[in-house]
Amino acid sequence: MRRAFIAAVLLPALALPAAADDDWHPYANPRFGYTVDIPPGFELRQEPDNGDGASFLSDDNGATLMVFGTHPPDGDFETDVAERIGYEKQDDWRIIFSRITPAWASFSGARDNDIFYARAIALCDGSAAYFRLQYRKSKLTSFDGVISRMAEALRPSEGCQAAPD
Repeated sequence: MRRAFIAAVLLPALALPAAADDDWHPYANPRFGYTVDIPPGFELRQEPDNGDGASFLSDDNGATLMVFGTHPPDGDFETDVAERIGYEKQDDWRIIFSRITPAWASFSGARDNDIFYARAIALCDGSAAYFRLQYRKSKLTSFDGVISRMAEALRPSEGCQAAPD
């Protein structure tokens, strides 16, 4: 019984090497004042001239990652998230999960052979920070740990306190 319990705890961790790997690197955005950890294997592909974020690509599995900040109209974080969910639906994504609070939001969707997961946090000045990770459905379980770590790591930069939960 004890071996079964240990196996049940260890096997998922072994299946998620990227989540346990120490090769994560931080991404800090000075324009919006947020930071997030970027998983191993994701290479910077583009940073827009306006400084709102960056896009990354994982060559080994084709996953894409976008991190960005935005100024929601009237500083209304919850409305901004709801609108972004609406944009995903317009792009034929079937939303399979969403949770929106005044301080943070998470939502995910599926389309054809792909899945995306998005996380957002409200920042102290009425702006918001997001990341959006898109990957193949066949890699679903291998990204669970990655998503957990990224969701925990998305935070305001020092000097900016997150909005209360």
